[in-house]
Amino acid sequence: MPSLLAGFSDAALPKTFKDAVWITRQLGKRYLWIDSLCIIQPTAEDNSDWTIEGSKMSDIYRNSWLTIAASSASNSLGGCLFGRLGSEFEIGPAPLFERAIRRDWEGGENIFDRNPDWLPTVRPNPPSWVNIVQKSPLGSRAWVLQERILSRRTLYASVQGFFWECAEKRASVYEPLGCSFDYMFRDNGLQTINQLLAEEQQPEILLGFRWRRIVEDYTRLRLTFESDRLPAIAGLAKPLGIHTGDTYLVGHWESTLCSSLLWFRLADEEGVEIQPADGGLPSWSWAAMPGAVKFTSLDSRDYPTRQMDDYQMVATIASYTRLDGRVPQHITLKVTGRHRLVELGQTDLRILTIRKTKSDFWAGHVPTAAGLRQLGAVLTNPYEDEFSDDKMSVGIVYDAEERKSHEELVLFQILSASRNEMAAAEARHEGLVLRRRGSAKGFERIGFFTSQFWGLFDGTEPETVELT
Repeated sequence: MPSLLAGFSDAALPKTFKDAVWITRQLGKRYLWIDSLCIIQPTAEDNSDWTIEGSKMSDIYRNSWLTIAASSASNSLGGCLFGRLGSEFEIGPAPLFERAIRRDWEGGENIFDRNPDWLPTVRPNPPSWVNIVQKSPLGSRAWVLQERILSRRTLYASVQGFFWECAEKRASVYEPLGCSFDYMFRDNGLQTINQLLAEEQQPEILLGFRWRRIVEDYTRLRLTFESDRLPAIAGLAKPLGIHTGDTYLVGHWESTLCSSLLWFRLADEEGVEIQPADGGLPSWSWAAMPGAVKFTSLDSRDYPTRQMDDYQMVATIASYTRLDGRVPQHITLKVTGRHRLVELGQTDLRILTIRKTKSDFWAGHVPTAAGLRQLGAVLTNPYEDEFSDDKMSVGIVYDAEERKSHEELVLFQILSASRNEMAAAEARHEGLVLRRRGSAKGFERIGFFTSQFWGLFDGTEPETVELT
């Protein structure tokens, strides 16, 4: 530490940092902030500097003039600057045909022996934004998502060249006037925090649809330490909370809390069973489970799509209590709604375990009606001949493998479809799968359920239950 404070030559820096220094100087800027140099990295013995300085990172990225992202580097040795592909070869013209061809714009077919300038040319497709930015070594890290969204402008340095984005557009050395349509929408329409706040969106949209998309993208990314699951996205929550005046609750927002409880875990593509994270988080929060999560469809902007007129939220948040004021994630939730006790092995209900992976969903495209039916809207109709009204089926996505082992469970209704023709093929009930814990009205979440059986909650009355 004393030697760093005394000053050092940039020649002593690893290649990625050295290249970032060069880029900064070429842009005529005087200051460069590198987190691993400016923050003493935490250890098992001491994380005091990280605790203090790490909380300031959201403000640093949001107020920086430019963020430099070393997209192709997997560590500090990878670098930002690379030789241009093919630059070592001498490039010359290469005609495709022995005889020149040109089109007769008056409607004729082909006219031969014309000016060679009319030879057809080939322009290769530019490198994909998806592959260069989203699927890069850097883009796979969960911490990077909030850095990307918070930054007002970002320069991505890759082996294929420079790509950049700001509030107005995304562009590259191949498409300096802006990347093509497909790049924006296959990136799930990701917006920077300045774009989100500048559009003056209603809080229910900003903290509902927009936040759900951010969480879905975020949970697909890699964390070295599962204990960072909330800290690595806290920087995004801070400006949103200030802007809306809403209360942030372990990955959810108070104003949209009831609807955001409708998340389900996506199974690992390779079949690895996921276990709950040991972080003391409430079971109802998506942050309590490692791995990717998906929220149920709540309006036409989601995929799969659902029209708002086709459903209603039938549960309400009664209250929430922080069990320990010093640990904000220790929150007990009280929810009012209808629920049904199911004793496995002694019920007429057909309980189906559903397994969905990330490949079952894709971002950025609203598919055709036929495509929706094929993949299944949200989680309905996993087995067309079994998941039907007359067989009284309930589909369950368990949060973890170990949570399947129980003799009884409770289905707690949060969403109910309207009884109209358009909703006939959709799930008629969606909610949480609970198991008792402690007191008679104390429960913990163990999964998500969906059912097309209209009579699932007949004869039940709303009650308030406590979720821990």
